Amino acid sequence: MSMLNIEWSEKLSVGIASVDEDHRKLVSLVNDLFSACFAGVGDEAVASILSEVVSYTQYHFGHEEAFLSARNSPALPAHAEEHRQLTEQVLAIARQGREALSEEVLLFLRDWLAHHIMGTDKESFSPYQ
Repeated sequence: MSMLNIEWSEKLSVGIASVDEDHRKLVSLVNDLFSACFAGVGDEAVASILSEVVSYTQYHFGHEEAFLSARNSPALPAHAEEHRQLTEQVLAIARQGREALSEEVLLFLRDWLAHHIMGTDKESFSPYQ
């Protein structure tokens, strides 16, 4: 396991089973991306994993936003904006390909995911636990 990896623990749980399951999957995908980048696998393999990270992130953000929308959450506008900003950044990284996947970028993805789950997500979902 790379020291870049995110280790899933209950402290990352937001208390909503379907959202937690999505987060586990995202953590796993981001960890797979780290591993691929540092294991010397081919560019096509890294591009495939990055594409899956992008696709699943977009799916997950839609899931979170639908959950909050269905509950008329006042947190939705700010939450959706945070999602939009990250999506733009990740799509820009994906367009650049493997060359853009420096350790700095990977650390940014890891830290953003952990901070988003432990901050914005926990705050937004806590009333619905």
